Amino acid sequence: MKIGLRTVKTALGAGVSIWVAELLQLQFASFAAIICILCIEKTKKQSIRSSLERFAACTISLVLSGLVFRAMGFNPLVFSLFILLIIPVLVRLRLQKGFINGVVIVLHIFTLEKFTLPIALNELQIVIIGVGVAILLNSYMPNVEKNLKEIKTNIEEKFKKILFEYGAYLEKGDLGWDGKELLELEENLNEGKILAIQYEENQLGIDKKGYYHYFDMREKQFVILNRMLPIVSSLYEDVVQRHVFAQFLYEISTDVKSDNTAYRHLQRLENQHQKMKELELPKSRTEFETRASVFHLMNEMEYYLRTKINYYDEKQIDV
Repeated sequence: MKIGLRTVKTALGAGVSIWVAELLQLQFASFAAIICILCIEKTKKQSIRSSLERFAACTISLVLSGLVFRAMGFNPLVFSLFILLIIPVLVRLRLQKGFINGVVIVLHIFTLEKFTLPIALNELQIVIIGVGVAILLNSYMPNVEKNLKEIKTNIEEKFKKILFEYGAYLEKGDLGWDGKELLELEENLNEGKILAIQYEENQLGIDKKGYYHYFDMREKQFVILNRMLPIVSSLYEDVVQRHVFAQFLYEISTDVKSDNTAYRHLQRLENQHQKMKELELPKSRTEFETRASVFHLMNEMEYYLRTKINYYDEKQIDV
């Protein structure tokens, strides 16, 4: 049986919350454990958001219940009226996640049948303890950046392989490549994006690494490579344009990296495109169709390069 880090934090946080509340001799000390358990989330940002929302909801519930009970007394109908009032307020303020916590606090007051400053402070201290312990425990998160870098390297290696194999097919024909990298690449990209979201949610400051944007950019390039596959595999006529473009793919396959080298390759691609237009016209329909397909591939490669350029310009990727 595997016990995850979040489970350990939950168990530890529940016990510590009760211990601190009892140490301060607070009533309903066990409620601090419930607050803590509900505030421990998967990431730091989620935990802080949850904690602040629950604290705000409990505070509002405490104030509103004090006004209602003092004005109308302690009875079940008044409690029902409080529920009718608090739900729209919390929904309006987008604090509905803390509704149950707020109701439990109000039930403490309802059970005591009195609302005084010491009682209100007792409840607030319980909430603060539960929230504080949860935030403290969730301040530690395993660093997944090493995994992100490994996935990024793995993705780039597969891009290199795919581009090289496309070039090899254009130059030499079918060499028996099974295309498994295309299938594996899709899994790697999905894994990378999920892990990147987790990483960004654990950065309390501004995340300048841009891992998610990087994987998103690679995913769009992957779509382009997928579009190119049936075109590459349908070329049979041996024309000079095939070999010229194959050399371009060889070159670009050795330069798949995080650095933005796309401008240089784009300029070379445009130069090749222009030179090919200056060649003799095709002598047969098959040659015409083959050359048209090569031009189509070159256009796709232009989209491939511009995708990287656009993401660097717009997102300021720094990975």
